Amino acid sequence: MCPYAARTWICFLELDMDYETVGINGLKKPEWYEEINPKGKVPAIQNLVDGSLVYESAICDEYLCDLAQSTDPDGPPGESKVWKLMPIGPGDRAALRLMNDHVDTEVCPAHFTFLMNKDGSRDEVLKDALEKALVVLEDTLVSHGGPYLMGSEFTIADVHFLPFFLRLVVSLRYFKEYEVPSEKYPRLLQWLEICSRRDSVKAASPSDERIIELYKKFVEAEYGFGGLNKNK
Repeated sequence: MCPYAARTWICFLELDMDYETVGINGLKKPEWYEEINPKGKVPAIQNLVDGSLVYESAICDEYLCDLAQSTDPDGPPGESKVWKLMPIGPGDRAALRLMNDHVDTEVCPAHFTFLMNKDGSRDEVLKDALEKALVVLEDTLVSHGGPYLMGSEFTIADVHFLPFFLRLVVSLRYFKEYEVPSEKYPRLLQWLEICSRRDSVKAASPSDERIIELYKKFVEAEYGFGGLNKNK
């Protein structure tokens, strides 16, 4: 399961929405898939009711929240399952999107560049860059009071980061003998443990063994991770 697709799968489950999945081989996509997503990426959503096509994981996740709210608006804002996943206030929504952008532009490139680096003399610098990116999320958990990134409720911010942090922890432990230090990131590691107990996360998360099996192929092939591996 691709971490991008895992984001949207978690949203489907959290929102208790009906869906069908179609598996796509990321290394050998079928030709028909370009009609669904011209970029060829996963995930993509095809709404069989109105025919709309949506892709890019962050957009898919917000789309699902909007769709769920429009079809099931019962309950006051802020109390329904929908609004807990996507905050209602413009300030909170902006903060969430900025956090997601940090994950995509800082944390993920730092992770994959460190993971794929073959020059041992650069490992310390790359590790420091990763830890600098993680500090922002640690500080966010502290300032918002946790246990989740936006505070007391599980939101798209958690959905966005969780599949990648899970893979980060497992892959760097195995390939780089690196453990995310608990003395530096106690709240972040606690957050991972709390989120991992959710049924949606359990359903959408591969085993550690499966992650290692997949990443062995990536490491051996010097995979670019869509440009996130800055060693390329």
